[in-house]
Amino acid sequence: MKLKIFLVSVLLFLSFQIQAQKTSKKIGFYGGFGLSLGTGYTYFSLQPGIIYHAFEKFKLGAGVQYTYLKSNKSYYGVDYKYNIYGFNTMALFYPYKELEVSAEFEDLYVDQNFNNVSHKFWSPALFGGLGYRYGPVVAGFKFNFLFDPKTSIYQDAFIPFIRIYF
Repeated sequence: MKLKIFLVSVLLFLSFQIQAQKTSKKIGFYGGFGLSLGTGYTYFSLQPGIIYHAFEKFKLGAGVQYTYLKSNKSYYGVDYKYNIYGFNTMALFYPYKELEVSAEFEDLYVDQNFNNVSHKFWSPALFGGLGYRYGPVVAGFKFNFLFDPKTSIYQDAFIPFIRIYF
């Protein structure tokens, strides 16, 4: 419950910060959204974040995320439900206009129910990334230095990404 109150508070704070973007070019936003619905399957993800332009070639960011995933046993053979809450911080460096080098720390709290067996755990990740920037869009790969196949919510240490800044 405390995590939900925290996430709602952060989202409200970020929505009020949209006005700050109009008056300050040092503040920007990024985020992600995912939605998938199917017979016996639901996936929803929301990942807002804020970026501070510290210097011409250096930015700092922080964000929160929430993911909900549920599958019905009658369709996929297993019954599972995930609620994932978390936060991330990142530093971005631009040695060249088109190149983005990133360092990101992410910590996710996973509330998992798999075939009526509950499991709750933290899943940290430390990413180093490299991306190609074209306008407000960056596409690239990042590597999770803390990847552990037994506790990570990601399937692989290498993860492709697309970021859109606004």
